[in-house]
Order: sequence, then C-alpha cells, then structure tokens
Amino acid sequence: MNRSALLISFLFIFLISCKKEIFQFNFSEKKKFNINDLDFENFQAKSRIDYDDGFQNFNANVNVRIKKDSVIWLSVTASIGIEAIRAIIRTDSIFVIDRINKEYNAFGFDSLQRKLNIPIDYNMLQSALVGNLINNREKEDRVLREGGFFLLKQNSGHFLIDNFVNSRTMKVEKVLIREQPSMNSLEINYDDFQFIGNKLLPHEHAFNISYTKNNYNTKTELSIGFNKVSVDDKKIKFPFNIPNKYVTHE
Repeated sequence: MNRSALLISFLFIFLISCKKEIFQFNFSEKKKFNINDLDFENFQAKSRIDYDDGFQNFNANVNVRIKKDSVIWLSVTASIGIEAIRAIIRTDSIFVIDRINKEYNAFGFDSLQRKLNIPIDYNMLQSALVGNLINNREKEDRVLREGGFFLLKQNSGHFLIDNFVNSRTMKVEKVLIREQPSMNSLEINYDDFQFIGNKLLPHEHAFNISYTKNNYNTKTELSIGFNKVSVDDKKIKFPFNIPNKYVTHE
C-alpha cells in the first residue's frame, strides 16, 4: 500500500463483557427497536487522532467535514503545524493529496476493501464517523438483550456484525465485525456522548483491528477525539485542488 493510501486507511480503522442472553425479540417486536442515529445534512469537527500498530505510532490533528450521503472531506495537520494530507471521499471514489511528498492518489472503495480486508464503503465510513449504525437493518437481523444493552446481530456476506446499543439512549456504543472463517476483526467503541443542540453523538472513537497475515498476528489501534463539533450550523465548503506539479503515486 502506498504512503497516501496507508495514511487515509489509518483514518478508517475503523469490550463489553457478554452476559447471558435474557430474551430475543420476534420480528413484530423488532419494529419497535429504533436506534437513535444522528440525522444531519452538514457536519464538521476538529479532532485529534492517535495511531499505534506496534511498529510505528503517530498523532495528528484532523478537520472533518461531511455533506450527508455525498462528500467527506479530511485535512490532516502534522505536529509541526502544516497540512500533510488532504482527502475528499465521494460515494464511489477517494482522492488523496500528500503535500509532504507532493503526490496525489485516486482509488475506489473496492481497492480499499482488498487492502484492509473489511467490507468498507462510503456509508460505513460516514456512519462510523458520526456514531450511526454502519450496516443497514434487514428483516433477518436478530435483536437480543444483554444487561443494559440491546445486541443487534447482522450478517453481511462472510462478515458477522454485532452492534451494542445502549437501552437508555438507543445510541450505538460498540460495533464488532468478524470475518469468517479467519475471525479477523474490527472493533469500534464510542464514548463521551455529548449533546450538540438536541442531537446526541460520541466525541471519542476507538478503532481496533486484529488480523493474521503470513501466520503473524497484527493489532492496530486508532483513536479519534472530537474537540469542536457543529451539526447543520451553516453551509460548508470542501476545497480540493491538485497542484499541477504533483504526480500520481502508483
């Protein structure tokens, strides 16, 4: 994976102890199970990220802007205070500018899925950033009760998805994605829920990915912390221009 793709992948990556199952809803009851997803048109946040894969670690500041179901814009500022990476993500494509190396790269979600080995698409990324359900509800989904949480169990191809939903706030607090039969996994934990107006969303995101490659177990951790968030406050811009002298990095 080239440098630009690797850096943007870090942004994507992205346990409640299990108790005895108390009951399971039938489908008519599941219709009453409504997750409190964030409804928005425009979203922007200033955030910090911390990354560690056991071999290297870094931290940076990231500005995030989203126009719902259309565009995600990211600007990554290095510790020295200059913009290092700018990315614009649309529903079918990803463009990344690497200002440090004066390069740019373009690729699709299918390429990213092969590199990360997780079923990532635009909707999943957008939902993970704002703490919404990352996989659409289906009739076959199961809803269980575990202590103070509802557990929404889903299947997506050869991936098993467990969503832990707080029974009081009805917000997703944890997502666990496991690939079969390898059992490679991606875990997302949300914390520090705060109201922005009358809308509740997490300000702390922890992404943990665990996979085996060439008989070697690898663990990667990425945390994102929002420190300034606005939702539907005003229209936002998504400036993105590739300088003429920049070259594409294959």
